[in-house]
Amino acid sequence: MLSLNKKLFAGVFFLFLPMLIGCDRDSKNPSTPIEDYLVDNQKLLAHLKKNFDPQTEVALYGQFDIDSSKEILALKETKPSKTDKWGLKIQLLTKDSLKKKDEVFLPEMSTTESISTTQRLDSFSYDLFYYNSGSYYTGSSGGEIFAYLVDFPGRQTYYAHLVISPNKPAALFLSRNCGKQQVKDFFLNLFILDYPELVVVQKDILSE
Repeated sequence: MLSLNKKLFAGVFFLFLPMLIGCDRDSKNPSTPIEDYLVDNQKLLAHLKKNFDPQTEVALYGQFDIDSSKEILALKETKPSKTDKWGLKIQLLTKDSLKKKDEVFLPEMSTTESISTTQRLDSFSYDLFYYNSGSYYTGSSGGEIFAYLVDFPGRQTYYAHLVISPNKPAALFLSRNCGKQQVKDFFLNLFILDYPELVVVQKDILSE
């Protein structure tokens, strides 16, 4: 018969066996982010730098698909090279395996002095990716602001371009696919408080 001490050791061993197995599984699959990583963008960013791409600059977590599952967005600014153009690369990744599901490129956009976040509009049942170039293209006498909404399930990138000129009303161009009233209102409300004389123009200054 087992002694009392041996019985106690066996009971404690089997009690902690599932925990030991779970820890071993986690150590073999370091690319699976724990919930703590997902709710903290800075911890998630460190996780992506280590397990996905060390050049990642921004990490976001949200429901970017039409179903109820959540995914990760990894953002980085690419530099001009033989393989890349200058701009912002946005990659949609699975939460567990960090497998790329989709990718969008915003040409000539920078992570410097800009805003990148999730945006939920009432007419969408999922999150959109929102980018604003902020003060990167603005100066003391005017400048430009670029804003984007990326709809991954709808495969649409909505675009707004604000031009600020001295002694002129600010001019706002909206991309042709901004047909949904709520998308139009989002961009208009974004700028009209700061530029009440704002006018919507039909031709983008970039095409002139």
